[in-house]
Amino acid sequence: MQELDPLAAVIDSRLAAPMEAAPPVSWSDIPVELAGLVLGCLPAHVDRVRFAAVCPQWRAAARQGKVPPPMPMLLVPDGTVYSLPGSEPLRFPDCAGYADACGTGNWLVFSGEDGCFLRDPFSNATVTLPALSRVRLQLVDDDEMVDKAGRVWMEMDEGEKLDASKIIFCSPHLITAIFRLQGDLTGIAVCQPGATSWWSVRVSQWAYLFRDIVFHQGKLYALDSMDTLFAVDICVNNSTGDPCVSQIQEVIIGFLHYQYMLLPRLLIVKVPYLVESRGALLVVCRRIELCLKPRLDRIEAVAAERNRFEVFEANFEQSSWAQVTTLGDDQVLFLRQRCCRSVSVSHKEVPRDCIFFLDNDVDVDDPHWHGWATSSSCSVYSMRDGKVSTTLPTVSWKHGTVFATWLFPQG
Repeated sequence: MQELDPLAAVIDSRLAAPMEAAPPVSWSDIPVELAGLVLGCLPAHVDRVRFAAVCPQWRAAARQGKVPPPMPMLLVPDGTVYSLPGSEPLRFPDCAGYADACGTGNWLVFSGEDGCFLRDPFSNATVTLPALSRVRLQLVDDDEMVDKAGRVWMEMDEGEKLDASKIIFCSPHLITAIFRLQGDLTGIAVCQPGATSWWSVRVSQWAYLFRDIVFHQGKLYALDSMDTLFAVDICVNNSTGDPCVSQIQEVIIGFLHYQYMLLPRLLIVKVPYLVESRGALLVVCRRIELCLKPRLDRIEAVAAERNRFEVFEANFEQSSWAQVTTLGDDQVLFLRQRCCRSVSVSHKEVPRDCIFFLDNDVDVDDPHWHGWATSSSCSVYSMRDGKVSTTLPTVSWKHGTVFATWLFPQG
C-alpha cells in the first residue's frame, strides 16, 4: 500500500472515523495538528500572518504548531514588506519612517532630534541610543591601545557631520557602530543601550578605513578597505563604566588591491560584505561593472552591466582567506551592506546555494556614479553557474537616502 504523506494521513483518519450525526462544523474547528501541517506549507511570513488572523482557533494553532522558520522578507522604504519566495505585499506601520537597518536581529534604526533608537517591528521592543553627534573621541598611538585611567577624552565638534554606516546590536550591554567622518574616513564607536554618548578611539590612519564589522562568536571583527581583517577588543572604562575600544589587532592580511577601477566606458566597483555562516566567517566580494556614458560636464554611470561574486572563508589558524565555491545545498546568503545573514532553506520554491542582493546597494556619495541607481530591485546570484535572476520582478523602489533591507521573522 502506498505510504501517505502526513497531511493525507490526518485527513484519511478523519474520513475513516465512524459516521455519526453531528452539527455542521466550521473552518475554525480545524484540528490543531491539521492546522500545523497547513501552516507548514506556507513559507511566506505574510501568508502565516493572514492564517493566524482568521480566528482565535487558527491563531492558537499558529502559536502551537512546530513549523520551520518563515523565509526572510524584503522591506522597502515606504514600509511595505514582501515575503519570499513570493507573496502579496503587507504593510508594517511600525516600519514606516525607518532610517536604516541594524546589522543583527531585526532591529530598525530610527533617528530623531534628541537621539536615535532601535525598534524590532515584530516584537515592538525599543532600545534608545545616543545621538550621532554625541561621540567622545580618544587619540592614541599604535602602541598605546590598552586603556589607562586619567586619559583625556574629547567631545567631537558639534559641527562635524557624522553618519553611522553600520550599527550592530551585539548584546543587551553593547552596541557597536562604524562612524563615517569626512570623506572615506571611518572609526569604530561603542556604547551601552540608553547611554548618552558614543565612545570611539583614533589609532592611526588605517584604523579610519573600516568598511564593515561583524559580531562573530562573541568577538567583534572589522574589515578595512583592503579586505584586511582586524579583531577589536572591547573593555569597560574604569572611571565611567562605559564600554570602550581597548585594542585593535590585525588578524588576516587582505587581498583586495582596489575598490574602484576606471576602464574605457566601464567603471568596476568592488563591495565587500562580512557575514557569518554556519559558524564560519565569510567575506563576500561583489564586483559591479557599470557602463559609462560621457556627458558634457562629466562621465556618468548609467547601467550595471554585470554582477559577480567571490566568497572567501576566514582561516584563523593560518591567518589567511580561503576561497569557497559553494555555500552548501541548503544555504542562502542575504546581502545588504548594513545587514547580512546566512539562512538555511528547505522550501522547494527557493533557490539554494545562492546570494540574494539589492541591485543598488552601493554606498557611494558621488552622484555621477549613481546615475544607474535611480531605482532598484532584488536579484539572485547562483553560486553554481554564476547567473543572475530576479525572484521578485514586481518589486522596485526609488533610490534615495534610505535603502531597502531584509527582515528575518522567527515564526
